[in-house]
Amino acid sequence: MWVDNGMQLDGRTMDGLARRLEGRRRILFWGDMGVGKSTLALQAGQSFVRRFGYCQVLSLDPGSPPFGVPGSVSRSWWADNVLKWGDCQALCTLNAARFRLPLVLAARRVMAAAEAVHQDGPILIDPPGVVRGTGGAELLTALVESLGIDAVVVLCRRKKPLTLSEELASMSPKVMYIPASSQAKRPSRQQRANHRTTLWDRFLENGAEQTFMLDGLRLLGTPSPCETPEAWPERQAALLSSTGDTLCMGEVIRLTGRQVTLRVAPGLATAPVSLLIRDAGRNPEGKLETRPQVDKKVFRRREPQEMTPPGVVPGPGTKPLSSHVGPAWATLVGGVLGDPLLHVRLRNHKKSLFFDLGDPGRLAAKVVHQVDAVFLSHAHIDHIGGFLWLLRSRIGTVTPCKVFGPAETIARIAHFLGAITWDRIEENGPVFEVCEFDGVRLKRARLQPGKHKLELPSVPIKEGIILQEATFRIIAVVCDHNIPSIAYGLVFDRDINIRKERLRSCGWVPGPWLGRLKACIAAGTLDVGIQLPDGAVKSAADLAETLTIVRPGKKLIYAADVADTRQNRDKLIALARSAHTFFCETAFAGADKQKADTTQHLTTLAATAIARSARVERLVPFHFSRRYEHNLEAIYNEIRKQAGPVKILGHFH
Repeated sequence: MWVDNGMQLDGRTMDGLARRLEGRRRILFWGDMGVGKSTLALQAGQSFVRRFGYCQVLSLDPGSPPFGVPGSVSRSWWADNVLKWGDCQALCTLNAARFRLPLVLAARRVMAAAEAVHQDGPILIDPPGVVRGTGGAELLTALVESLGIDAVVVLCRRKKPLTLSEELASMSPKVMYIPASSQAKRPSRQQRANHRTTLWDRFLENGAEQTFMLDGLRLLGTPSPCETPEAWPERQAALLSSTGDTLCMGEVIRLTGRQVTLRVAPGLATAPVSLLIRDAGRNPEGKLETRPQVDKKVFRRREPQEMTPPGVVPGPGTKPLSSHVGPAWATLVGGVLGDPLLHVRLRNHKKSLFFDLGDPGRLAAKVVHQVDAVFLSHAHIDHIGGFLWLLRSRIGTVTPCKVFGPAETIARIAHFLGAITWDRIEENGPVFEVCEFDGVRLKRARLQPGKHKLELPSVPIKEGIILQEATFRIIAVVCDHNIPSIAYGLVFDRDINIRKERLRSCGWVPGPWLGRLKACIAAGTLDVGIQLPDGAVKSAADLAETLTIVRPGKKLIYAADVADTRQNRDKLIALARSAHTFFCETAFAGADKQKADTTQHLTTLAATAIARSARVERLVPFHFSRRYEHNLEAIYNEIRKQAGPVKILGHFH
């Protein structure tokens, strides 16, 4: 049996506690998570059984129950010196603080069941560890009033202020204070997730698949919209009677139209009236945790979620433009006319990459804390002007941000930091690991506001690979723009695709389990067992062979501000060879080649010629001169005439 790392009291101590509580029937054990509350309640229950012959314990913590079913409240009792449990009332949430009222109502039902079984024996109540703030005060008061509590046993840590002391002092029930053991400690989040998942898997191990029509059920709680069936699988669910009592609990397998298929524990003898779903469900690793609420528009939207609406209606060519590249979304934040900033969002990794730092005005501030690296083409103001926004937004961020660029990048970033007074920042200054690439080596330095520059060992570069991660690498080439300007390639190691026809033929619905399968394939851990929607478990190796096609990874190329020279063309063609998406600056129309040569930019004809020679799949021309702001259609027509088989992405009217 799981216990919450609480104290172990000897029999004499527990018998003494039982004597002090003699005559009190409904006893509430109160304390923060990890003080040993559940352990004490169960030990006290055994002592009460020895003393009075019978005792029941109500478990009211849906997130970390010592027994029973997570996402519910239930009662337990001892029979032949064995702890048994039953009378579960579903909450379908692990969050006792958020759903306090449903918790109290469910506790009243369980208390009624306990009274019906034995009207004289003591009943011990083990509530959740919500003991702070308004939520804790409301929950304490509601449980005492609703359950008719006779005594409150408070576990408190030595030398720490007692929470809700005023509320406890004002209560009519007898209040007893017991010091918690110094060995008592709060279980880690991972320990709690593992424990509740084990309980949930054990509860469902003999479950059977049953299908119900939603038209015949009342939908209660916070279910996802039926228009997003992808959000339903692996959510915890409960079937309720006409009086609101829980008939059985289970897990959603699939939603097909107006039919929901559940894996439910045996014992459903009465036709259900309602289906309860809240926020408990499995995460991509199969652990039972709190799942986010799904909004119809957000779930269906096919572009990065971190983009926020601009404050004004975007003008021609300034609306963000996105391309889906394998496991990433790539977005020109300022569109094809704005200052260049390509935001690459690595899906399912909570990680972002920036290529150039133009105008970041449309990005949500939270994006900055997920930026792992910035790749600067060069230091013209329209490509680096957003650095101050990055700098300010990362104050307090512990993780260093890598910044790559051409020669003199270290000095330029240092000047940015040195131009600001940092007298109040102490140790909260953002950290940057800045790398200069000259085509052969990376010169590196660690920079932090208020501290001296720390020179780092330089690194020799082979085949242009300046950054190697577990699932991708960054390749760089130094081009000429009158000054060095770097073009970058983002190359993913492999592309894992699910064969949908195989998925359908096996009768399995998509869900988080497919994400776990892809993660196992990417990590090479193919011996891991993965639970399928029908409850069966298969190895990742077997599922990979049956359901997936693994292809070479896709490649994204970013080239901003390069002169139209033979040497530059050769470098870009080699870098972009067979790329999926090629973001290429296209500053001028073919007729304005003289202006392009003077300013050392590419024309529409040059960009399309490079894309065709490299045999890229998609070309995203951008960084157009503002002179074409009101005639973009003519520019796009010129590009499309020259592009041949290359697909063009852009703002078309």
